[in-house]
Amino acid sequence: MHKRPHLPPLQTLRAFEAAVRLASFTRAADELALTQGAVSQHVRALEARLGTPLFARERSGAVPTPRAHELALQIRQGLNVLERAFDPLTHGASRARGRMRESVRLTVSVLPPFADRWLTPRLDRFKRKYPHIELVLRKEAALARLDRRDGVDVALRYGPGAWPGVQAERFMEEEIFPVMSPVYRNGAAPRRFADLAHCTLLKHRAQPWEPWFQAVGLDLTEPRGAPRFDDARGLLDAAEQGQGIALARASLVAQALREGRLVRLWKRRVTDIYAHFVVWRADSPKREAIEALRAWLHSEAGRRAG
Repeated sequence: MHKRPHLPPLQTLRAFEAAVRLASFTRAADELALTQGAVSQHVRALEARLGTPLFARERSGAVPTPRAHELALQIRQGLNVLERAFDPLTHGASRARGRMRESVRLTVSVLPPFADRWLTPRLDRFKRKYPHIELVLRKEAALARLDRRDGVDVALRYGPGAWPGVQAERFMEEEIFPVMSPVYRNGAAPRRFADLAHCTLLKHRAQPWEPWFQAVGLDLTEPRGAPRFDDARGLLDAAEQGQGIALARASLVAQALREGRLVRLWKRRVTDIYAHFVVWRADSPKREAIEALRAWLHSEAGRRAG
């Protein structure tokens, strides 16, 4: 006789799911009328049961791992099934037939370079995992309002993460580093950081050089008179053509580095002050599809670059 697995207590699952969804033990405790310590104990119990950490303890707080987001999505779906089972309105044959998973169209606003160089090459994996969700990409630089007027359900944004009126969840940090074409200056790459003072540094409107200069201890200011670009696609195209050295985000140049169209200068790791966020409205009627996308984004961000 097959023995049923012993499941964790329902309260443990609820506490963990809320902590991941809200990205905060404190807010999870408030929602569930528990203490922060109780939520922390539930999470530790689940980590001990699985034998793997589900949160990274950082100065800013506990940050869910990609495994935590995947597990929380599965728990959330299970809780939704239980809630429907005990809802009197869901009883009856007509309701039972309606429980079949329906197709959902999710319109996603995303910056064109990130869509082309990071998101699109991964979409086949999303389609295989969530065949009932159709992602419609709207490539645009403007911030979507995420309301009925613009028809956008979710936005992928790069920035500080503080946007009024919406929920924002960080799913990936960015490493930044200088890159150049093998044909720039006949392949004579600068050997020291200070040599950049004698190179053509390409500028991006939203990606200044000074934070990187400061991170590597280089006493240089923002380059003047250098070619300037309003979007990352134009910046990286110019770098590939040998027009100068660009400060690049790892997510946008992985393929160009593999194919040899660009070369990374130095291995010094510098994390950008900005990060990638998934943004949505709390009252969206497509919450389950959005939660699936959020979990998938965290999973993809945990993969090796490219």
